[in-house]
Amino acid sequence: MYKFLYVFFILLGYSQVFAQINIKDENNDFSHSICIGWSNPTSLISTLFDSKKEEKFGVLIDYQMTISENNFYRVHSKFSPSYKNPMLSLNNFLISISKGKWLIDKRNINIGHGIGPYFRCNIYRSQAASGTQAFWSSDYFGTGLEYFMFLEYLLKKDVFLNIIANFNIGFHQYYDTTIINSNGGTAAFSQEYWGIRLANQQLISIAIKKYL
Repeated sequence: MYKFLYVFFILLGYSQVFAQINIKDENNDFSHSICIGWSNPTSLISTLFDSKKEEKFGVLIDYQMTISENNFYRVHSKFSPSYKNPMLSLNNFLISISKGKWLIDKRNINIGHGIGPYFRCNIYRSQAASGTQAFWSSDYFGTGLEYFMFLEYLLKKDVFLNIIANFNIGFHQYYDTTIINSNGGTAAFSQEYWGIRLANQQLISIAIKKYL
């Protein structure tokens, strides 16, 4: 949990720095936007046809700040929340801060892309009984680079349908089960490893973006 807090505050600090960069250059009427939507439609729909797989509905929250005519900064988070008494889980929690550039900037359709660092983990909150202290924990940590591309389609003034594609690769924590045979029988142990992994459980996202 401490690892998560350290990285979270570091990323929060970077977001404050980004908010000050080139602030004097802001001359676009659409200088800020917020985006909320569905972070995992492709992988969630695929589980409907495979009873062995289970995945929760994913949430996307995205803030974007335009810093010049062609460039912007983006703070992006997504996760799959679930609650099973007494455990609240945020699975596949990911936050990234990236710099992007417009490829196409038209009245009805906009296309942009960019790259930046991300941090991911699973977060859990459990409470044995009402009135007792809540216990927070986390696992499956990872950090790396995220590349994204999105398409915006105008629905009405200042409101766009936003389709986002992400590709994430980084250094991740994972576990593998080892079975040991002995005279007394067999025993299974979960061993922690770190290695290069993809974080693409939420590859395609669909959302509504509102320019402020």
